[in-house]
Amino acid sequence: MIYTSSCDKVILDPNSTLEPDVVNSTENLIKLINGVQQRWSTDRAGVIYNLTHISGLNTKELRLLNPGNLDENEILLGGSEVSGSNGILNNIWTNAMLVRKEATTVIDAADGATSDVATANSLKAYGLFYRAITHGTLIQFFESVPLEIIDNAPFKSRAEVLQNAIADLQTAQGFINSGLSSEVTSGVFSSVNLENSVNALLARFNLMSGNYSEAIAAANLVNLATNSTWEYDAAVPNPLAFWFGSQNVTQARDLNFGLPASLLPDMNDQRVPFYAHEPAPSDFQLIGFWIDNLDQIPVYLPGEMILIKAEAYARNNDLVNAVAQLDIVLTKTAASDAYGLGANLPAYSGTMTQGAILDEIYRNRRVELYLTGLSLEDTRRFGRPGATDANAERNRDFYPYPNAERDNNTSTPANPST
Repeated sequence: MIYTSSCDKVILDPNSTLEPDVVNSTENLIKLINGVQQRWSTDRAGVIYNLTHISGLNTKELRLLNPGNLDENEILLGGSEVSGSNGILNNIWTNAMLVRKEATTVIDAADGATSDVATANSLKAYGLFYRAITHGTLIQFFESVPLEIIDNAPFKSRAEVLQNAIADLQTAQGFINSGLSSEVTSGVFSSVNLENSVNALLARFNLMSGNYSEAIAAANLVNLATNSTWEYDAAVPNPLAFWFGSQNVTQARDLNFGLPASLLPDMNDQRVPFYAHEPAPSDFQLIGFWIDNLDQIPVYLPGEMILIKAEAYARNNDLVNAVAQLDIVLTKTAASDAYGLGANLPAYSGTMTQGAILDEIYRNRRVELYLTGLSLEDTRRFGRPGATDANAERNRDFYPYPNAERDNNTSTPANPST
């Protein structure tokens, strides 16, 4: 058993608990959901640490303090330096796949664990959320992902993986709209607001899929005044704050957020000192959501939802509405944001062309959503210079499949070249 001090709950270790003991009990399925959340959000081997470092080191958000951290150094160097044996790649893949497996266990076992339909559907809603976030996250770093939990599972295309994640979230949304059972909601960690998080991921993954009207509709359902976070305590610390604070792995590269000279942040942008500062020359230190081991990390940011709408309108060539949403982010103050994150800048005054507006949206995504793990996806979607292009803004486009998968799955595709 693993005990957490802040929540006064017992969490079954999914690696040591016999599955029949889990699947026949609503109480134990709730504990498994909590275990899934911790596997996702905690520890250096967990998904949060690794997705942040893969995207951050790739797209110039982070610098490496000690090249003796060999796995991080490979990700920083990029290109052919990164192999399937890289520990960061193996960690994100293995732990995400374990999250997927445990979430699927909850989904499949829910009806048999209780005769109450609302309770069963509530369990499924949480399981579907975690399965969807797994698929939608992995497909940002790998060209394809297996969707089935079977031997030698075939890998599916990006479009299929995203559609699968969207379908899971839509099913979860239906269960949530029918009303969640207090038996379940009172037992799971309460920091993640399931309804808002499901809608936020629907907005995110629909945007990634090019479903712009659906992305806008989902973003409109998110209550921007309500926080949804990964929560930590003294026994289970914020993994980014812990390792950033060690001053032995990574820190902010600079105050440019990985942006090129043509798109640097405005010198008056108040989001810059929110996220990082320079206490000594060329010594850039992270602040943001990573100052203290107890700091909570947002599941999504309100600004992401606004920028999703801005981008979706812009890509549909509805430039007036795109700028209206962009202006909300540009003029947002710290006091008006649920997390105290505000640019406090003037409204957009650039040219009313699709390209110029998309450039400004991209600039604001890189600043507003700093170190959320979305930067690699953004560089590709906005057509920024790739790994083999002149003035490259990322050092790889996609990653080799981890040996942890290749050694156990004969269906694993050939690795991408860049």
